[in-house]
Formats: sequence, structure tokens, C-alpha cells
Amino acid sequence: MEEKVFEAIFARRSIRKYGDREVEKEKIIKLLKAGMAAPSACNLQPWEFIVVTEKELIKKLEEKAPRYNAPVAMIVCANTKNIPWEGSDWKIDCSAAVENMMIAAAAMGMGSVWVGMFDREAVRKLFNIPEDIHVMSVVYFGYPVRAKSPATKYNEEAIYWQKYDPSRNRSLRTMDMLGDGYQED
Repeated sequence: MEEKVFEAIFARRSIRKYGDREVEKEKIIKLLKAGMAAPSACNLQPWEFIVVTEKELIKKLEEKAPRYNAPVAMIVCANTKNIPWEGSDWKIDCSAAVENMMIAAAAMGMGSVWVGMFDREAVRKLFNIPEDIHVMSVVYFGYPVRAKSPATKYNEEAIYWQKYDPSRNRSLRTMDMLGDGYQED
């Protein structure tokens, strides 16, 4: 089982081009179950998901968020009414849920891409999301046009043993380093 877990983790890659094949409802439910299996602070599970499969609604969503022509979009929200502390820790809970769904998608032969930069207020209005519900991200799912090879992004420069060493120089990635590859599938 261990090897299968790592295969799914390394197979999870951002996919930005999808085929026309629809995602089966059973697989969408599995994605949601994987997301809701994520840990959350005090097990409060603040996540809520708007699943969008209607092509016309996805087109309207894509006017507010990047276009990837995916057959499924999930708008990830947080309902924090029962969280007794201030802050945005709910983002950690929802992020864990998203990562679980993306790994599950890879394990089922699908692709996904996580979008964090979009017009949240326009999406809120389009999908009738109340003001007290936090809109965190959009995640697209579907079957990729072209599969990417599994890969690890292991980088020893990002690891410190026992304590942080501020004297050590680490070459951080920049947006300029991404070039055109950022937009490719």
C-alpha cells in the first residue's frame, strides 16, 4: 500500500488541458469523500464544496477564474460559524481537503489544477454564496489531454535538520523561472 500512496502523490501534477470526457458522478463523490477525510482543527470540518458540472455554468465561472476547459469545477468554501477563534486557520483545513482530492484524482487517472487567483466577489455573486461564507479556491478536475510523468519535487535546500540556519543561502523559485511552462498542461 505504501508504494501506491507515493505513486498517487508523485502522479499529482497541475493539469491545464482536459479532454471532452465527462467525469463519472461516482468519481466526483469519491473526490468529495477524499476531501472530507482531511484533518481539520478540532475536527470542525468547515469546508463546503460547490460542484459545477453544467457546461454553461463552467463557462460563466471561467469568465471569473482561469480557463482550463475542465468538465468539473469545485468551488471550495469555508463555513466558519462554529469556529470559536479568530483568524484564517480554516484555510489550512480547506487546503488539506483540496490536496486530498487532487491526490485522489491522480489515483483515479484524472488530472486537476488548483486556482487561487480569481475574482472571488464575482464568483460569490454567480453562485449565490452568502457573505459569511469564505470563498477560498476553485479546483478543476477532468481527464487530461496528455498525462504528465510522475515526479517528486524533493529539494534538499529546503530542509534544515534540528534548527533553521539563516546563514545558508537557498535559491528560491521565482515566477520568472516558470516561463511558458506555467501555462502548459
